Amino acid sequence: MDDIEMLHAVRPQPDAPSHAACTAARAALLERAASPSPTARRRRTPWRRVRWILIAAVAAAIAAALVIVPGRVGDSQQPVMSSRDVLLVAAATAERTPEGAGTYWHITITNEEAVTEEYWYRRDGQFWIKGKGLKGGGTLLEWPMEPQPFAVGPLRMAFAELRSLPADEKALYTRLWSAVPGSGVRPSGVPITAAERDGLAMEALISLISEAPVSPQVRAAAYRALASRPGVVDLGETDGGRRLQVPVASGNGIMVVDPDTGRIRETSVWAPLTGGMAHDPDGMWTIDAEWTDQLPPG
Repeated sequence: MDDIEMLHAVRPQPDAPSHAACTAARAALLERAASPSPTARRRRTPWRRVRWILIAAVAAAIAAALVIVPGRVGDSQQPVMSSRDVLLVAAATAERTPEGAGTYWHITITNEEAVTEEYWYRRDGQFWIKGKGLKGGGTLLEWPMEPQPFAVGPLRMAFAELRSLPADEKALYTRLWSAVPGSGVRPSGVPITAAERDGLAMEALISLISEAPVSPQVRAAAYRALASRPGVVDLGETDGGRRLQVPVASGNGIMVVDPDTGRIRETSVWAPLTGGMAHDPDGMWTIDAEWTDQLPPG
């Protein structure tokens, strides 16, 4: 029996770590992997030294496994996730999720498990709507009769502009923030306060993540930009992911982010394709978006 087997024999097997613990660990590993080690050396290390380093590392890993497993008497508490952890893991997931392909970008907005609004957006700017609360009374309607830009929060962007957005989080936020004053969200001559400008840029980030037909790299950059902004608060675990509070122009929005799928499961803030911003402080809405080749029958 070797040393590892002896440790297993004298120590009871720990319970599996929780979903929150795994997600937090993944976030920490991703962030650490992205940072170069300050102690890296080019010169070769003698084998004896490497051997002792490996032995020490194995021992440290075993010791860590014995003390951080949640749910055991005497163990440390579960790691507390921050909003940054949640958003960085979601960014990594979104970046490696295939985009799919199709003719129409199909957005479905539901509330209380009932489909209320659907949009089909074509690359040339033509789109169709369907919903009982929309023009057309629940039947498929081409809207309007000429191509339109895509709604990204308070901003409007043509498909080519959406596809050319930067995949760097700082450059992306700067692009959105700089576009807010010219978005027409306020009448001419009425200045936008700094807080309103930040809030409107946050709404644009949420729209890029949940609704817009952008590349996986840009969607990941939007998550990372959101992670870097102040005021985003993790409200804890809920059905479907982590509940986050996000400061927007109209107050505080709420969204449920699933780090394992890289999707926003529910949100109280979204941008209808017909224009304007929707903010429901008393309810949560589900947004699904994907490419499709089919329009529904009229």
